[in-house]
Amino acid sequence: MSSVFSSLIFILFHALVLRSVVWHSGRMDIELFLADLEGRFAEQRRRDNDLLVEELTDAERAGVTLAARLLAVDGPVTLVLRGGRRLDGAVRDCTRTWALVRGDGGDSLVPLGAVVGAWPLGRVAAGEAGVKRGAGMGHVLREFAARGVPLVVDHDAGAHRGRIVAVYADHVDVEAGEGPVGDSRDWGVGARVSLALSGLRELRVADGRW
Repeated sequence: MSSVFSSLIFILFHALVLRSVVWHSGRMDIELFLADLEGRFAEQRRRDNDLLVEELTDAERAGVTLAARLLAVDGPVTLVLRGGRRLDGAVRDCTRTWALVRGDGGDSLVPLGAVVGAWPLGRVAAGEAGVKRGAGMGHVLREFAARGVPLVVDHDAGAHRGRIVAVYADHVDVEAGEGPVGDSRDWGVGARVSLALSGLRELRVADGRW
């Protein structure tokens, strides 16, 4: 309604201006009047349409998630994780809470909450309906624990190698295993540490792809 009102004001204003243009020898040139008026109306309509497209684009972008854009990437992508670590690879799967990235070092399961940067992301995004909810991180961690999968856990508290032995509401217990990875070397084999879920940055299977 506001755009129509502004268009009418625009037309009436220029109609008054045209009085000095379309009168010749005391007679009005109606053809010139109408042609000029229609031209100005068409210009205002184009401006209104351009503004509407911008508003619709902004509204559409406001509903697009990072998961939807990652799913639409066809090719390698670089993720920057919390703390500054870079992860290069191809997105093999993505839900609303995590992404599976395959790089030269194998597969990495990355909580989307740990991703602070990504490129290149195109303008095209997968439809939000196509972004599956999938199993949440809690379910994935419980499955790892049930199967006793040896993991390399990249966490805000350091990098650790071991097995998840218990999953709680907001943290997990990890039992240190053998290997040269990260801070778990300081515990000794069999030692346990509790790690907050909010600090998880990346999970990798210790012996390769899952």
